[in-house]
Amino acid sequence: MAVLAPIAAAATPIITSAGFQAAAAGVSALGTIAAGAAQRQQYEAQARQAELRGRAEALAYKQRGTDALRNLNETLAAIISRSAAGGVDPTSGSAATLQQFAMGEGVREFNIAADNAVMALGQGQTQAGIYKQAGQAAQLSSYVQAVGQIGQGAYRYGQLA
Repeated sequence: MAVLAPIAAAATPIITSAGFQAAAAGVSALGTIAAGAAQRQQYEAQARQAELRGRAEALAYKQRGTDALRNLNETLAAIISRSAAGGVDPTSGSAATLQQFAMGEGVREFNIAADNAVMALGQGQTQAGIYKQAGQAAQLSSYVQAVGQIGQGAYRYGQLA
């Protein structure tokens, strides 16, 4: 500690000088602006991830819709082939009723999947918008904080000069 005392005593006039205070305020302001820019970039990266996540979920829902239609096709084929194999007209009576029921269920599942896909896209875009707004707010906040730091540096400069 005794070794550092002369260095600290020599540095005290420099640290308390008006020019040093102004320069320190400028460097601090630049650091604050850079931190705000970095935070905005981080939020924009999160926004891109949210959009990608929304698209991926939408694709998964579209695949479910496609699967529902494939299952519907298989069900209709089974109803027609079984009724024809049993000697029943596949376009009338209980076979037609089964086909209508299967069509209703298949279309309902497909429509639900399509709606879910649209909602997933919308949710991803909404979340991305929230992240982008947060990034803009962080950037603006850093500018305001930097101006405050420069103002404090100017005040200190005025007191020490």
